[in-house]
Amino acid sequence: MVTGDRGLGRPSVRVASAEEVVFRWSRDACEPNDAPDLPVRAFRDWSGQVQMTISHIRNRRLTGSNFDRLRHPCEVSLGSHGNPDPGRFDDREWIAATYTHDGRTVIALVHNEYQGHRHPLRCPSGRYFSCWYNAITLARSEDGGQTFEHAPSPGHLVAAPLYPYRPETGPVGVLSPSNIVFDRRDGHYYSLVNVRRLGAQPEGTCVLRTRTPGRADSWHAWGGAAFDRRMASPYSLPGTPVANRVCEPVSEREIGGVPQSLTYNTYFDRFLLVGRAGAWDPRRRRVVWGFYFSLSKDLLHWTERRLIMETEFVETYRCGDRNPYNYASVIDRRSQSRNFATSGRRVDLYFTRYNYERCRQTQNRDLLRVAIEFSK
Repeated sequence: MVTGDRGLGRPSVRVASAEEVVFRWSRDACEPNDAPDLPVRAFRDWSGQVQMTISHIRNRRLTGSNFDRLRHPCEVSLGSHGNPDPGRFDDREWIAATYTHDGRTVIALVHNEYQGHRHPLRCPSGRYFSCWYNAITLARSEDGGQTFEHAPSPGHLVAAPLYPYRPETGPVGVLSPSNIVFDRRDGHYYSLVNVRRLGAQPEGTCVLRTRTPGRADSWHAWGGAAFDRRMASPYSLPGTPVANRVCEPVSEREIGGVPQSLTYNTYFDRFLLVGRAGAWDPRRRRVVWGFYFSLSKDLLHWTERRLIMETEFVETYRCGDRNPYNYASVIDRRSQSRNFATSGRRVDLYFTRYNYERCRQTQNRDLLRVAIEFSK
């Protein structure tokens, strides 16, 4: 597949409903940090209940018989261990993607942050982003997503930065995995991740895959010619050539931004990627920021991104603007997939709204959704 896939025509999308609040922080939060801080994921458990993640340091969930009847238990499904050793990859943890075959055993890719500024003598500047060191780890639930645990470090490590932690070089590493999607054509499970530039590692979107998603060491990244890059710990493999651990970003010009939501779309018969990005609009003579979508046959080559809805982001917000959004996730409630890994023509787009107070960001964040409808 190449940019401008001739079988697609000119795909487009429209917002087909008003915004609806699914989780209201001021009403539903169990504590100040209880807020949607990554794209939500959902699956049906063994009893037919919908389980949806609410990820932010202490991870919780929404659960109910369907997407219109979700409640928010305050029990923590995965906490954060706060390990001060960056080589353990066990500091602060966000459930980023879930996958289950039977609704009882659930594996999760975890966005793992080492936040050096929170640990004594680990970050001279004391600035969060300057000492932000990211990796992807694996956790598992045996009770349908109520509780998750992970193997002792480094047995839970999926993908790590090329180099050991160095203060004042952040943000660096591998972060924010998309949904896990199974491709029946080759028997592999896939997830897209965002990689920050550092040394030999280019910045962009990399593709990970495996045949055994529950094994952390089985995930390999696209290296430009094959899925032959194991993004292992720089602490446990100090003698391994860096070139063997560099992933090759895909379609950076076409997709840009962060790969937040991945499904297989049956309407387009393509993989559908949705995320936050910007694109130059020649008619408006400015960059338009918002949620965009792109399509692919093979997860490596993507069509030019197209706008779903214009938004402000935290990075573009100016006092007086509309509250910014982030963390897009497509969920088709009619999907026959237990993991809602497929989507159709009309789907729900979930996202987080930051509720600013006096032009300042606070912990107050709501989960919203709108219906969107695609056309060819």
